[in-house]
Amino acid sequence: MLNLRALHAFVVVAERMNMSRAAQALHISQSALSRQIKNLEHDLGIQLFDRHGKSLQLTAEGNDVLPRVAALIDQATDLSSRMKAMSRGQVGTLRIAATPQSIEAMLSHVLGTMRLKYPAIEVSFLEGTNDELLEHVRTGSAHVAIASVPPSTDLEKQDLFRGYLYAVIPDGHELVNRKKLEITELANQRILTLRRGFMTRSLLDAACAEAGIRVHTVLDSDSTQTLCALARAGLGIAVVSTTALTPSQGVTVLPLRLHDEPIGGMISATWNPKMYKSPALVRFLEEVKVYLALHPPRRPV
Repeated sequence: MLNLRALHAFVVVAERMNMSRAAQALHISQSALSRQIKNLEHDLGIQLFDRHGKSLQLTAEGNDVLPRVAALIDQATDLSSRMKAMSRGQVGTLRIAATPQSIEAMLSHVLGTMRLKYPAIEVSFLEGTNDELLEHVRTGSAHVAIASVPPSTDLEKQDLFRGYLYAVIPDGHELVNRKKLEITELANQRILTLRRGFMTRSLLDAACAEAGIRVHTVLDSDSTQTLCALARAGLGIAVVSTTALTPSQGVTVLPLRLHDEPIGGMISATWNPKMYKSPALVRFLEEVKVYLALHPPRRPV
């Protein structure tokens, strides 16, 4: 295995053709530098310099390998700098698993800011239901997920905010003028909701079960935008969560309640403790925390 320190010494000597000046540049003694070069020549099995007293001249072999060794040293220097930047969370890759609504409502803003601070961190996404996001983290296909984590879990997490259920009601509907909306009042309505596996659907199903009702679901979707569009068209009441709320005409948004309490669940950043927690992930968690402090999610009143 080649000794990078000795190869670097060879380049420095070759650039100066003076052992004394090269030793000064390397901050070592001239005798130590001479030994490094002789040991390198021994290891390589070739002579790099012709020596005539204090005068040095590259041999044909030295001339041949010099540009290759210089390129190798440059690559090693770049690699060392990159690894140090990685350790500071300035360089790296980050795979984030999240629902489309979390990406749109929060992560697009967080990562826009993060890209300005850390342009060398490459980010990619995996979309899916809450259950799928947790599986991505467990298998290592994602470094972090923005998801609802069950109380009993093998994952680590950083709680971010509580997500609550809201009903998106078309204008003119009989429920529009209510200030509060109990889950029981959805029993005879056409409900537009996300498919099973999403946190929103899990909260809705659990609340209905506790209230002892069944709702008439007319669409199980992957898209909250689809649900809200159909609600605006008067085709039903859309049930969405905090991250899906956007200003919209033609509808009224009311928080859903169970026994007069808001229906919600904690949203967390979660990762697998068995996997390496990279500095890039730490930077991401810091940026999410800062964003939420400045832009707290909507809470039911």
